[in-house]
Amino acid sequence: MRYRVFSAIELSAGLRQHLAGVQDRFSAAVPGDSVRWADPDGIHLTLKFYGDVDTQRLPDIQAGLARAAAGAGPVRLAVEGLGVFPNPQRPQVIWAGVAGDLDGLQGLQAAVEREANALGFKPEERDYAPHLTLGRVNARLKPSDHRALIDYLAQARLDPVGEMQARELQLVRSQLRAGGSLYTPLFTAPLGQPAPDTGLIEHAEETTPGND
Repeated sequence: MRYRVFSAIELSAGLRQHLAGVQDRFSAAVPGDSVRWADPDGIHLTLKFYGDVDTQRLPDIQAGLARAAAGAGPVRLAVEGLGVFPNPQRPQVIWAGVAGDLDGLQGLQAAVEREANALGFKPEERDYAPHLTLGRVNARLKPSDHRALIDYLAQARLDPVGEMQARELQLVRSQLRAGGSLYTPLFTAPLGQPAPDTGLIEHAEETTPGND
């Protein structure tokens, strides 16, 4: 059996509620179905995407995440700023920026990346750019909707909408569905605490709707 998995920091309920408000204001300025908005309950801060992996490899991945988490500490995160990938001329992904203890976050992500590389996973070609995906732009974006989107980005200011203290790292399964991805937390590693002998804490099967 194979699972599509990634490691991530899950957001607090308060931050997700604030992001839902950001999406509402943005969608009011950009009419129609030009953007497929992410379900706020499925928004997460991804650290490493592993891809489709054999479930027999999951214990090795969780052991690596346990080591990475044990060498880090809690990370204070804030959300501020809006942008698009890859650029305003070809907007594909709308994102909210991440601020706060970026040194701590970058250190944690680098440790996760090293552990993944040691297991043979392909290194990321780009530097880590922490962000939260709010929505994906329709590939057939009309010129008028494109202008509305860019105009809103140019004038919108997203002041810090909230903060959270990240205290754990998760391994999450993503299941692609027609109505959006389903996210299932598989394991949790507390930040800054030695991992138990069995590795990470395994979750019961539960799914959260969202969008990749």
